[in-house]
Amino acid sequence: MISIRSQYKHKRIVSLGPRFLILCLLLQWLAVSGAHAEAADSDPGKTLVNLALDKPVTVSEPNAIFDTIQGIGKYGKETPLDQSGMLTDGRYGDTADWQNTEDWFVFYRKLKREVIVDLEEISTIERIATGFGQRNDVGIAPPLYIRFFASQDGATYRYLGKAGPDEPLYFADARTATDMHRKAYVLDTLTDGTKLAVQARYIKLEFAINFFGWMDEIEIWGKQGASEPLQPLPEISDDWEPGHYPSPGSQEAAGVKDQFLWYSGPMKPGSERFTDWTPEKAEAFLAYKDIYGTIKDWFFTDILALPVTAMVTPSGVDASGNARFVTMDDLKAYLDFIFAPGSQLAAIDEAAGTINDTLKTEQTVRVTVAIPQIEESSNFGDMNGTGEPFSLRAADFAGMVDDPQSYEGRKQMNELAFRNKTAAVQWYIDEVERRFLERGFAHLKLDGFYWYHERIGETTGDSELIRETAKLLHDRNRWFTWIPYIGPGSAYQWRDLGFDAASIQPGFAFGVSKKAIFPHVAELARKTGASVEVEYDDYRTLAQYLNYGVFERYMSDAPNTYYLGAMPIVDGAYALAPLDDRAPDAMSSIRRSVYDRLYEYVKDRYEPRFTVTLETNASQPADIRVKATVPLADGFTEGEISIRYNPETAKFDRLTLPESLGPEMNVQAEDDGDGQVTVRFHTDPDHALEADLLAKRSPMTGAPELATLHFSAIGPDAGARDFVLQPDGTMTNRDGVVYRNWGAGDIVPGSAEDQLVQATEAVKRFESTHLKADWKEGKSRLKQLPKSPVRERLEARLDAAKRQAGFPALEADEQ
Repeated sequence: MISIRSQYKHKRIVSLGPRFLILCLLLQWLAVSGAHAEAADSDPGKTLVNLALDKPVTVSEPNAIFDTIQGIGKYGKETPLDQSGMLTDGRYGDTADWQNTEDWFVFYRKLKREVIVDLEEISTIERIATGFGQRNDVGIAPPLYIRFFASQDGATYRYLGKAGPDEPLYFADARTATDMHRKAYVLDTLTDGTKLAVQARYIKLEFAINFFGWMDEIEIWGKQGASEPLQPLPEISDDWEPGHYPSPGSQEAAGVKDQFLWYSGPMKPGSERFTDWTPEKAEAFLAYKDIYGTIKDWFFTDILALPVTAMVTPSGVDASGNARFVTMDDLKAYLDFIFAPGSQLAAIDEAAGTINDTLKTEQTVRVTVAIPQIEESSNFGDMNGTGEPFSLRAADFAGMVDDPQSYEGRKQMNELAFRNKTAAVQWYIDEVERRFLERGFAHLKLDGFYWYHERIGETTGDSELIRETAKLLHDRNRWFTWIPYIGPGSAYQWRDLGFDAASIQPGFAFGVSKKAIFPHVAELARKTGASVEVEYDDYRTLAQYLNYGVFERYMSDAPNTYYLGAMPIVDGAYALAPLDDRAPDAMSSIRRSVYDRLYEYVKDRYEPRFTVTLETNASQPADIRVKATVPLADGFTEGEISIRYNPETAKFDRLTLPESLGPEMNVQAEDDGDGQVTVRFHTDPDHALEADLLAKRSPMTGAPELATLHFSAIGPDAGARDFVLQPDGTMTNRDGVVYRNWGAGDIVPGSAEDQLVQATEAVKRFESTHLKADWKEGKSRLKQLPKSPVRERLEARLDAAKRQAGFPALEADEQ
């Protein structure tokens, strides 16, 4: 009989007598012996020992920079890295009290961990094991998998394989308020099925942590020393870290090149416009249109259909105001809306047909449909047509197991609930495919599905549910994709979950982060074979996404997904002549520039851009102040911008500089005497204009001031909008990279945009006044525009207003 040497240091036990202590020791020894009985019986005469006991351990956090950049500190129970020796001290974690972390090594966030055990000599290794705790109600979750590597020299590591938990993550056995369920991870065979028997000195474990991870003892069972000659380590491939972006449009990218996130769903009264998708609105993101509405090119030919978070479902909203998907009726509310005849997907299909006709193309638009997060409930809906409840809650299956209070009974109840969750997801997928087929779209193709929830809920069985969904979709030749956000371990876990492709959210636009997040997200995307999502909230933060897309090459070398809100891209396409009754305003030029810059980016023609914001104070006519700031400045050492003003209402007086610039900054202003002031600056690299994000969704916080231009009013009509940043100008950073101006800060007087806005405003004015003089003005303005869809639409509005006004037939000369 093979002996397995018991080398554990046992926890202190409350004194209940020597016989009780002896009994506990015997039971633990028997448990360890039983766990290795198979290994022992397979090789008589061999003694296996825990080679890792009391050996040095190193824990590293290669992705900790993400929490640092986002200003996320340490968790109170988080174990210091210099206490890593507790992972080989022979003590298991306390499963009776999860808050007792004396023998649990506590991890918090920071994505991947690398744990290396130095055996201090090359030994023969046959089994590697460790454990993680799970406590659902406090979010303590084990990793999906642990990967194991071996090295003989501490430099070159070879992959051995991966192990998942011994029990599914959707089941955690916690009977009391303090119980912890320990999940064991064991590797004793290689990926080809052969028994593990390698000669190595160093063993490395790699795994991803979502939020909280409680890890205990690492055991490396084998035999001290190695045979001669030394056997090389196996060469096994692993795709966890491919080390490059997926090529746009490739299988690695699930066919994605540039994918537009299309949000829709029924809205509450007063908010319908946010999802009122008509063919003309759909044309705005499917095609690139010039300012006159003329279709020039295809824009996005790949859409991801998602429910807008504020949509209306029968189950209402959660505490954050997000739509709840609890029943079949909630899911049907979304599907009924997007498959409605004449709008939504039908409108996109019609728009695609129009664009194909215009451009003489035969383009098909790829469609991916999101799978919403389905909440647990006691009655998902009538799945079987019998009217019986269809439960997704484990507690509802107590009557279907022999002993619902036993470990096996509770496990069976969770398994039955999980099966129903899988069936609910399959029902939804079937429903989407059925409806898509029935509609018979001419220009749309259903390509795949997307997992809506942006992080994994291990404790609710998300990981197993996603894997089952992946199997189902792959059997149907459908792609399965995901867009996790940075922070949890999701960026590392997506391949293990069965997704075909993933795009990582940097989160810069919506959180308190720093520009340094972009190169690190790009590196993480390359390492894991993912892409990067472009997120729009403000054009100044959007510029950083696009700029780094050039610098880190994810613009051209990787697929991109685009979160652009619901209607901003439509507002950008029609900014100067809105489709509804809104009038162009001070932000119209910015909205249009967002549309233009995104098109350049999608076509891989975007160049780095800077943004300048003018803040004009015209309250004192004798001293009108126009302050130019450079939000999120990228270390600019020289540059030039131009400000347009109306020489009939104001004259340029002088330039002042903020004290923060110091004497190293040379700034000059030149007035051409005809309504334009050019500001030029130059400084050394140590005093370059530099700024970062200091407050959530507030790029102007801490933005450096370049200069203030002082004007005096000539007449009473000088206003803030008389001073406009022109679209030209460049800035150069300390590395010699030249940035172009993002765009004009407002409508530039005398420009084509100005001409179009005046025509739009003239039509709108006549719609309000019904005065013949305003009709003539509108007619005159429209004649100055080129023949185009916008001119036709404005002429139709003018004619409709004329009929509403009850005008008699006008004289021939007026016609």
